[in-house]
Amino acid sequence: MPDETVDRVEPSEAQPRQESPPADAQPLRESPAPGAETPGAQSRRRAHAKAPGRSWKRWLANLMIVAGILLLAYPLGTWGYTWFAQRELAHQLTQSAPGFAAAEAALRTGALVQLSSEATQTNTSAPAGSSGTASGSTPDTSAPASGSDPAGNSGPTTTVPSAESERLAELAAFRSAAEQFAATVGSKTGEPLGRIVIPSIGVDVVMVEGTGKGDLREGPGHWPETPFPGQGGNFVVSGHRTTYGAPFLKINKVQVGDEIDLVLPYGVARYAVTRVIIVGPRDVQTVAQLGKEQVSLAACHPIYSAKQRIVVQGDLVAFKLVQ
Repeated sequence: MPDETVDRVEPSEAQPRQESPPADAQPLRESPAPGAETPGAQSRRRAHAKAPGRSWKRWLANLMIVAGILLLAYPLGTWGYTWFAQRELAHQLTQSAPGFAAAEAALRTGALVQLSSEATQTNTSAPAGSSGTASGSTPDTSAPASGSDPAGNSGPTTTVPSAESERLAELAAFRSAAEQFAATVGSKTGEPLGRIVIPSIGVDVVMVEGTGKGDLREGPGHWPETPFPGQGGNFVVSGHRTTYGAPFLKINKVQVGDEIDLVLPYGVARYAVTRVIIVGPRDVQTVAQLGKEQVSLAACHPIYSAKQRIVVQGDLVAFKLVQ
């Protein structure tokens, strides 16, 4: 069979190249008729018609964002303010009260004088600076007595004071120091008094004199009309639960038997919690003076509300006088 020769033609060679038409050959766009609206203009008009509704929603969304930021920033800002205030108060307390460091050391070592409830109640009737027995009389420690001693020997004898009398004497000295401190502090609102420590809920903050808004922003505040520890009455303190450091945030978790320590420039007072109660905002009888050494901590309740008050009360069980 004879060979057939097929000639292959490359497309580039077989088909002529198409050249782009000259610029003047491009089709012209038709101009809109006078008064006619183009599709782009229609879109812009529709977007403009919806703009008022969109801007109102956008404004509301931005407002909500700003409100949320402020809602978070406010408590954080108050906590920061109190943190700096507490640092300054602690420094001021250390510099102005030399005995405060000794009181803190006594709390760390636990070298406190233990008391019975009868001792704290009895001493409230004794004059400041006196040391007496349960009946208020001064124990006789050196008066000679004629006759024979327990061993049968004749001659003068010495009456040895009981351990309870020694405690009462120390408590009387503690009261004298408390009255001197009260006279020094007076009603100097904002003055740092010492530390309040509640181990069960992790509280360890500097407390100040006064319960005004400015005072409570720096720390828990002592009611100036109530006596200091050692003066034979109820030491009342108020504090915040949510803002400005929230020192009493967990006060509702305090239980009967927990300890409350007050570290002061003249000594340490330790209280055992006796009750936790909820009262009305005007019920001040719960923190009335009952003629015995007590502490009362008050705060708003429930949290984020001022509808009621939560009060934690305790009785003095131990103390330490700092010379």
